[in-house]
Amino acid sequence: MTSSSQKKLDYGIIEAILFVSPRPVSEDRLAQLLNLDREALRKEMSKFMRRFNKTHQGIKIVKNRKHYYITVKDDYLEIVSKLMEPPPLNNRQKLIVAYLYQKKIVPLRELKNVFGPAIYRDVKKLRRWGFISITSRDGIKHAVMRPEAEAYIIKKKNT
Repeated sequence: MTSSSQKKLDYGIIEAILFVSPRPVSEDRLAQLLNLDREALRKEMSKFMRRFNKTHQGIKIVKNRKHYYITVKDDYLEIVSKLMEPPPLNNRQKLIVAYLYQKKIVPLRELKNVFGPAIYRDVKKLRRWGFISITSRDGIKHAVMRPEAEAYIIKKKNT
């Protein structure tokens, strides 16, 4: 189906694509899968997201930097997070978590000195995944290991 065709897009396929994808789906990939140009995709996704997000109470579709994904609505995240497994960590992220697990709180600049300047990307991901929090003490930002992450690490170590 092209953007110029009169055939209506089946929103079920968009829902299925976003549901099965393990990571956000780019506009380009979604346009390719649906055989639409980017502009037609944006219009369709805008309509679809409004309808989907209005009718679903616990989940929503989000667009972030030209990527779409299904996520849990903020009101329910704390409850369902007890059931969610964090995403797999790469080796550097595991080392950062181990370092923070040992020290509990570390200035970001110390992490940069130990792990290099790419640390900020990893810190952002670890924060989003709930492993760490960022606090400010005396004007200096610190990474803090979250108790939930400690519990997860201990659980994994004992299994």
